[in-house]
Amino acid sequence: MYSKVYTLKFPSLEAAKIGVGHLSQELGGSIADSNIVSLSILLHKDGNVTLLARFDTLQDMQEFERLQKTILQTLESVFNLREIVQRSAVAVFVFDREATSIT
Repeated sequence: MYSKVYTLKFPSLEAAKIGVGHLSQELGGSIADSNIVSLSILLHKDGNVTLLARFDTLQDMQEFERLQKTILQTLESVFNLREIVQRSAVAVFVFDREATSIT
């Protein structure tokens, strides 16, 4: 499984809260288009946001990279991001518990 990890460094926690809403909406709408297996967006108390997207194939990950450039460029200009760090990785171990209903 292939993973793309982004760390977005916002100027403040308040800016990150607003930016995360935009990021969630934009990326959530492209899950099927990019063939995303798993998507996590994490908000840190220091105003950083971590985005973790997982894919079954390298081609899907590369297509995601191509499609998300506009989203990241918009966030960078609107919120004056301090830094965007991008990393690619191969998942060695992943555990996700299936959602279950409690009755």
